[in-house]
Amino acid sequence: MREEGMGGQEQKDRIEEERVSGPEQRDRTEEERVSGPEQKDRIEEERMSGPEQRDRIEEERMSGLEQGEEREYGQERRPEKKRLTGSLAVKVMVFFLLVVCFVTGSSMAALGLYCWEAGVYTEKLDDLLIESLHAKCAEAVDNAVSCLSRGDLEGAEEVCRDKNIGIAMFSTDEKDIRMLWNTWNGGATELTLDLHRNLFYTGEPITLNGHTLEQGGSYLFRVYMDEEFLLKDEFQEVAELIGKVYEIRYAIIGLALGSVILFMVCFVFLLSSVGHRNGYRGIAPSVLTGFHLDVLTVVWGGAVYCLLRVMGESVRYGSEIKRLLVLLAGGTVVLILVTFYLMELALRMKMGNCLRHTLIYKLGRAGVRALYILKQMVVAVVSKIPAVACTILAFIAICILELIVLKEVRRLSPLLSLWAVEKVLLFGGVLYIALVCKRFLEAGRALAEGQENYAVDTSRMFGDFREHGENLNSIGVGIARAVEERMKSERLKTELITNVSHDIKTPLTSIINYADLICEETNISDSDQEGLSGGEEHTAQDFQGKLSDSEGRIREYAEVLLRQSRRLKKLLEDLVEASKATTGNLEVDLVPCQAGVILTQAVGEYQSRMEEKGLELIARQPQESVRILADGRHLWRVFDNLLSNTCKYAQEHSRVYLSVEEKGGRVLVVFRNMSKYPLEMSGEELEERFVRGDRSRHMEGNGLGLSIAKSLVELQGGRMEIVTDGDLFKVILSFAAYREA
Repeated sequence: MREEGMGGQEQKDRIEEERVSGPEQRDRTEEERVSGPEQKDRIEEERMSGPEQRDRIEEERMSGLEQGEEREYGQERRPEKKRLTGSLAVKVMVFFLLVVCFVTGSSMAALGLYCWEAGVYTEKLDDLLIESLHAKCAEAVDNAVSCLSRGDLEGAEEVCRDKNIGIAMFSTDEKDIRMLWNTWNGGATELTLDLHRNLFYTGEPITLNGHTLEQGGSYLFRVYMDEEFLLKDEFQEVAELIGKVYEIRYAIIGLALGSVILFMVCFVFLLSSVGHRNGYRGIAPSVLTGFHLDVLTVVWGGAVYCLLRVMGESVRYGSEIKRLLVLLAGGTVVLILVTFYLMELALRMKMGNCLRHTLIYKLGRAGVRALYILKQMVVAVVSKIPAVACTILAFIAICILELIVLKEVRRLSPLLSLWAVEKVLLFGGVLYIALVCKRFLEAGRALAEGQENYAVDTSRMFGDFREHGENLNSIGVGIARAVEERMKSERLKTELITNVSHDIKTPLTSIINYADLICEETNISDSDQEGLSGGEEHTAQDFQGKLSDSEGRIREYAEVLLRQSRRLKKLLEDLVEASKATTGNLEVDLVPCQAGVILTQAVGEYQSRMEEKGLELIARQPQESVRILADGRHLWRVFDNLLSNTCKYAQEHSRVYLSVEEKGGRVLVVFRNMSKYPLEMSGEELEERFVRGDRSRHMEGNGLGLSIAKSLVELQGGRMEIVTDGDLFKVILSFAAYREA
């Protein structure tokens, strides 16, 4: 003990030296603090001017939305870039390109299909030319045969003169096949066409190349076509057309595919860009947005249907070119209508009112409301009728319905008397059950209202009904007994806390007073020191040394006694306050107040403590003040407990976030900080009394702060929630927002 006392004396001497040398450091710190206010004032001015600057920037940003410009906090942004999806000119050009691609793609697809059917993609060019010129060659042969049948050889030769074809006539006799007549003077060619014709002449028999033509005889006419088609005639026109189509046959397919791809790109661009407009934030409505979607669907569908009917009637008559033109023009108009409708549908889907903004939805919703109102009316009317009367009415209605059915079935007419007796007996049983259920209903309602002494009359019940009634009576007795025991237990707990607190508070006050006296007695006055110095020098020095040693110990003990006594006093005060807050014995005066102002005042009290621990406070409040119904004193105590808890348990050199915000008609006050100790328990456990996040309990505290804060918040009609996530500690206070009538 002596060594410990000497060690304690050395430690006290070292502390005293540090305290003596401390003024120099404190003076230097004071100088920095004195010079610091200038910097802090400048920072404070910048912080105070920050809301004004933010308000100005916010106004500029809101006004910039109309002008197509945006600004961020603290600096201007460049004007918003013009987007292609928001440009009306680009949309018009893309729409025009969409129509062009549709017309081009449809034309090329029709042409490609026609070429496929004509054999452009499957046959050689020579075969294709022969097949394409078959009709004209047959016509030329028929003209030549007509001339030959009249004996006009010059007319027959005139058919092939100045043309790219020549005709040769052969006999078809199997024994002797020879050329009888020929107009082809060209060279060898692979473009030949053989046609068989019967010759009927009206005049004298005709002799060609020594062969007399037979009446009605069949002859072979071979048409020779010039491969170069040098002469200008109808054969040359057809050959050139076929040749050009044959050359671009694959280009037709590529152009059709390219038109389809470009059409799809334009279509997707139009659907994605609908609703976007440069200089307008969000989805911009169109001219047709005010109309119901189902009405627009009917109008658009009717227009498309009528157009298709007109196209069908037009295509039924007319040439192929006319049909093709009608289909192309009508298809283009249908495309325009369908595209406009799909763009409007995409706009409604982006705006989120695709279903709600329909006439069918509104009518259906009105119908549902009408049915709900009708149901409420029926329930209200039926609820006014007693249960027994409802049962009797339902029974009578069922009997009438059964009687009607029995009358319709004539074979069962002898059973009507038996049916009547059965219904009379059944009516008695149903009426008895209805009366018993009514008693049970009244008993359940009474127990729900808290009438635990209510008893069900079971004298006229039997079987399971009697057992059920006795169980209800037992429930009432059990509830009354449980409530009485609970009230007794709560009353005893409250009285125990109050009495113990009162009994401990009185001697504790005396302890504190005497500890103060001890601290005062240890200070020896100057007159006492002069009296001691007048006596014997050795005795005075010994006494003074002992007194100095005793004085140091007494001072140490007195300081410990005073500190622990004050801590015990704080514990008892918190315990009494927790007891009153839990039992509702505190007076609460709810008046409209600004939560942000009270929070700012409480933060000002803890500003210095937070700076000592290196805590950076970040407070956020809405621009418009929010008001709640609360008691200013109790709300101040809640904030005081939470800020004190933050200073004790928050991680040093970290940030503390305080925010006040309004959401859904409620005002939320949120405290956030990082805990210096691991949070090994949930928020519900931290709300319990005498529970602390510091399980080692090496810091001062009694674990009542959060419990008192929760009780005070609930007394003011609010809610308090504690959320822990790792080392993140968050407290959310929720109050109903106050609105002046």
